[in-house]
Amino acid sequence: MCSQLLEVMFNLSDVAVVGHFADYKALGAVGSTTLLVTLFTGFLIGMGSGVNVRVAHALGAKNHENYRKKTIQTSLFLCTLIGLLIGAVCFFFSGGMLRLLNTKEDLIDQASLYLRIYALCMPAMGIYNFGNGVLSARGETKRPLYYLAIAGVLNVLLNLFFVIVFHMAAAGVATA
Repeated sequence: MCSQLLEVMFNLSDVAVVGHFADYKALGAVGSTTLLVTLFTGFLIGMGSGVNVRVAHALGAKNHENYRKKTIQTSLFLCTLIGLLIGAVCFFFSGGMLRLLNTKEDLIDQASLYLRIYALCMPAMGIYNFGNGVLSARGETKRPLYYLAIAGVLNVLLNLFFVIVFHMAAAGVATA
């Protein structure tokens, strides 16, 4: 549960940093993507939960052949594929999705750029959630949480660096 909360907080830390160190347009741009980022991140978290169930089932049944060959390989493939598909949708249709959400026209460019940059990390999020599902099914819940906590701290530091030092605003927090 903490891992899932931390994943969603990446976007919220972006909002906090641009809200404090950039202009109102950057804040509006990043804030206008929150619904989409949460939706797609939540979908990848759900994929990881599905992996968790399948792996736990295979381990509980002592079906190690199924666990290694079918469950792990198929789950990794599907999580990577879904991450790529979500990333492609966000990358290529960011402007259209933002317009459907009635994003103000003066925010569309920065919001779309933020979402397109963010989209590039969706395959990695899919793979992370796959790994989290596998490790959690095996009883290793702390390690994924530690990885995500380290990534969260690094994200905040890079947010500050890109926004304060390079004045990149919305693009900076997305890059971080």
